[in-house]
Amino acid sequence: MKAWLFPIIQTVFVVILLVSYYAASWFGEQYILRAEPFDPFDPFYGEYVMLQYPDLKSPSTTDDSSIYFTLKTEEDGYAILDRVETDPFFGAIEGYVYDNRVTAPQLEQFYVEQGQGSQLEEVRDLQVTIDVSSWGTIRPISLEERKE
Repeated sequence: MKAWLFPIIQTVFVVILLVSYYAASWFGEQYILRAEPFDPFDPFYGEYVMLQYPDLKSPSTTDDSSIYFTLKTEEDGYAILDRVETDPFFGAIEGYVYDNRVTAPQLEQFYVEQGQGSQLEEVRDLQVTIDVSSWGTIRPISLEERKE
């Protein structure tokens, strides 16, 4: 009996991780962010696009410290910061401020198909679609050229 217990626990753990990742799409809200690319290749992971978000500007400079924020959709359809605090609260995305811009680890990189990284870097005007769960998990969905 003990020989089967550990593999079952491992399988349940992996299933919980997968369900929590996709639950952001099932139960969360979808936002579209304006993005700007830079640095499109990693020799170990393949092509990816590092992103920065011009609309996510911190209302107060809090460099080098964790912040917690939520998003809301503006009239133009793109997301901006809704609430920014230094203390955690339910539904908040954990991030940080760098150079007066707010970001989160899940928002910094977007992996793309081989050969698309340099194309996306040349475009410069991108939009990222993300799902955000009510407990603050981010799931990037798509990265495409922004049409304005």
